[in-house]
Amino acid sequence: MKRKALSDPPRGFKLAEPPLKHSGHIGPGPKPGPKRAVNVSVDAAILKVAKEMDINLSQALEDQLRKMTEAERIKRFRRENKVFFESYNAYIERNGVFGEEFLDLEEPDDPAV
Repeated sequence: MKRKALSDPPRGFKLAEPPLKHSGHIGPGPKPGPKRAVNVSVDAAILKVAKEMDINLSQALEDQLRKMTEAERIKRFRRENKVFFESYNAYIERNGVFGEEFLDLEEPDDPAV
C-alpha cells in the first residue's frame, strides 16, 4: 500500500458497515411498537384544554395505557402467586434464612448521624 503524502488529495473514509439509523425513540420505557389508528371518545372540555396546552393526545394515551397495563400485570401476578408468597414467608419464619447466624441485627453497622 502506498503511503499518503501531504500533497495527495483527501479521500473519504469508508465504513465497513452502514451506519446505524436512529429509531426515533428517546427516553425511558420500552421501544415503541408499530402504531395502529383507533377511535376514542373524549370529554369535549378536557380535549379543548389539552389542545390549548399542546398535549400530544396519542402520546398521553399511550403513556397512561402503559402505566395501567403494568399496574394490572403486577396486580395479577401477585394474586396468582399469593399462595407461593405466603408459603415462602412461612418457610422463612420457621427456618430462617441462609447465613442468618452471621447477621447482627441488633447492632446496626451505620449508627445514626
